[in-house]
Amino acid sequence: MEEINTSLGLFGHYKAGGTFMHPILIIGIIALMIIVERFFTLYSKFKFNKEQVLSEVRNAIFAGRLQLMGSTIVHQIIQAGFQAFDRSKSDSEIQIAIDAAASKYFPTIEKRTSYLTMLANIATLTGLLGTISGLITSFAGASQADPADKATMLASGISEAMNCTAFGLCIAIPALLAFAFLQGRTQRIIDDINEVVLEAMNFVISHKSKLGDKS
Repeated sequence: MEEINTSLGLFGHYKAGGTFMHPILIIGIIALMIIVERFFTLYSKFKFNKEQVLSEVRNAIFAGRLQLMGSTIVHQIIQAGFQAFDRSKSDSEIQIAIDAAASKYFPTIEKRTSYLTMLANIATLTGLLGTISGLITSFAGASQADPADKATMLASGISEAMNCTAFGLCIAIPALLAFAFLQGRTQRIIDDINEVVLEAMNFVISHKSKLGDKS
């Protein structure tokens, strides 16, 4: 067994890990797909320049209109506040409209990231299950084997157990690290959106004379 692992490298260890290596591999592939998709989405689709958005808001107000041309999430939330302001200028209605828009769009920023912790836990537990299965097979077989074969059977079972545990941890640890990083990025985006929306609405309220006072 040792010669096989040495000559085949990672494939040898994978093969030595037994049946439970397959579901762990599937979990790892799913986690990797989520990580790649979330990195791409959070660093491209939801990327925006705060100063540029606020500049668009100022230009719109000075032009006497409550309409933004952008289509990003921050533009949509600000536009919801603009529409509420245009209807009544009530602070409570503006806040309700902004909160409703945020509750609609924020889940698209946060989606799937939380799955990484679940997948990491499943990978760890599956590795542990493979470990227990390997040890059970090892000791059950050794108890009935000839004395000359006991050492070989024990070594094979323990090898399966350790490889399965190691593979589960190799999937779980990067998944948890990616979750922590992506969760931090998600929170920064949400904080930036809240900051821009607040500044935009404060600017609108302080310059409502440019739009005509309906109150």
